[in-house]
Amino acid sequence: MNKPFLILDLDGTVLDDRKRLYREFLEILPDLKERYEIVVASGRSRYSVEKYLKEMDLPPRYVSFEGAYVVWDGEVLYDHPFDDGTLNHLLGRYGHLPTVLFYLHKVMPNGRFMEEFREYLVRWSADQIGEEEGGIYKVVFAKRDGPDNPPVEDMRGTVFVYRRRGTDHIFYDIAPPDTGKVKGVRLLLERLNVDPKTCVAVGDYYNDIGVFRTCGLSIAVPRSPESVKREANVVGWLWDDHVKDLLLATRTV
Repeated sequence: MNKPFLILDLDGTVLDDRKRLYREFLEILPDLKERYEIVVASGRSRYSVEKYLKEMDLPPRYVSFEGAYVVWDGEVLYDHPFDDGTLNHLLGRYGHLPTVLFYLHKVMPNGRFMEEFREYLVRWSADQIGEEEGGIYKVVFAKRDGPDNPPVEDMRGTVFVYRRRGTDHIFYDIAPPDTGKVKGVRLLLERLNVDPKTCVAVGDYYNDIGVFRTCGLSIAVPRSPESVKREANVVGWLWDDHVKDLLLATRTV
């Protein structure tokens, strides 16, 4: 590779609250393409990541489903859906909650989710709804926040708990065991024989911290939690002058 890698999160980083690419980001994207090999690393599903890659006119190079599905130029480098035992445990204990199962190309929400949280399917770009044959790469449980929240330690897999800003909605995003965004990124870089210290990581949330620690330069956007900002070398939006100047001054390797 004759360019350094820019490892880019989506939600909260280059997508606004309406899940559109920031106009300011699109304005600097041509310069970033000139300087970097851009790789998206996201908890989003394959179809959702590929949708945004097409909008950015970028090749299919990404880590999706929190590292459970990794692709480089259309070649699948890692494919790790839930095994039946783990999935049955999760659904047996927590399937009574509003639940969404994520397949490669579709999502299957249960009735409770459709009644209480249907609007979030739009936010996840879940425009294809219905059961699909094949593995399940992500499970989401949702509920209204309260004293009866299920214990995270009983949820087998890689679990992320978050609350939507300005709401009492709490979500449990669960990826298959032994996965994670940083593991997917490391696998990709190892397969391509790329030194992580030549890479730039950009993100906004707790699942980006491992990627920050792996890469030579890390950038947290201003809306990140304080503990995430502390892990980054730089804080700012990609189009802020001090960040843009730093990125575009980076030499190719």
